[in-house]
Amino acid sequence: MTSLAQFMEDALYGSNGYYSAGHAQTGTCGDYFTAPETGDAFGRLLAAIFQQWELRLSANPFHLIEVGAGEGRLTRAILKASEKPPAYLAIERSAARREKIRLLNLPIQIFSDFSELKNKSIAGVIFANELIDAFPVHRVRMKNGKLEEAYVGSGEMSLGWSGTSTPRLAAYFDRLKIILPEGYETEVNLGMADWVHDASIVLKRGLIVLIDYGRPAWDYYAEERTGGTLRGFKDHRVLGLSELLAAGSQADWTSDVDFTSLALDAKEAGLEPLAFMEMGTFLKMGMQNAECGVRNKNKFPSAAYSEIRTPNSAFKYLLHPDGLGAQFHVLILGKNLDSREWTFEHNLIGRLGLSV
Repeated sequence: MTSLAQFMEDALYGSNGYYSAGHAQTGTCGDYFTAPETGDAFGRLLAAIFQQWELRLSANPFHLIEVGAGEGRLTRAILKASEKPPAYLAIERSAARREKIRLLNLPIQIFSDFSELKNKSIAGVIFANELIDAFPVHRVRMKNGKLEEAYVGSGEMSLGWSGTSTPRLAAYFDRLKIILPEGYETEVNLGMADWVHDASIVLKRGLIVLIDYGRPAWDYYAEERTGGTLRGFKDHRVLGLSELLAAGSQADWTSDVDFTSLALDAKEAGLEPLAFMEMGTFLKMGMQNAECGVRNKNKFPSAAYSEIRTPNSAFKYLLHPDGLGAQFHVLILGKNLDSREWTFEHNLIGRLGLSV
């Protein structure tokens, strides 16, 4: 018997995994659509934000670390919009995707994981777009007052249930002070705690920006949400769990992010949660920085801002609540910063309930 978490790990990152073997395809002709597929708009807005933060951090050198860089589409857009290319590091677990990034001949360094950076002293920004949602998750349920975990039988594409594989699952809900109702099924992402721990070791001073779809714990584990959020995508069609098990490494596996637990994991790793907001609100900071750039062209690349000042459909799709603006959220974490100086408008951090 294999836990569903391990099955998902193999399906995505095993030797013939969806990401590791290069099966993943994004865009209109792929399995799913992401913000970088809007063209350069997403990268331009992020570049405007990061360049403003570079000025405030006064770090020399200023590092940008993109984790889950994929095939380099966002990397290229950010560098294209940057007046002075930062010390850009791209981390991508998939060897197939790393090779595609190398073929772009960008002025960056490419790594497979954080372990390769532990001897570096990094100041700047670590960021990831739709990374956490692709971490393997444990499927759990409450049965007869006890927490059980889902396992995949050898040669079978169906689930069986037994005791949990790790005490971390029970501790996860204990920390949230959540007791699941009888018969309730959901998932738990333990990998994000390990990820923020590794990120905190690498980052000596600066910010971490995590962009993803998800919700606070009180909403994630609401009584009416009895089936969890685990699902898959294939040819832009949503797959349920049974279809996903059958598809294996030929489909994208994903689940929503529990942003409350992610923020609590970050606190335990020595990071400070600074802000939580909708992606549209976050990206509007890029628009505001663009206007500042028009008035002070010595600090920002004016070519990028002429496009931002007259937003096309791509920009509107990223910013508007009916597009991606309200579907995604952003969690901003700080390391060795004065939180009194790093404040954000329209900050919804209180919704995470971090005092649990």
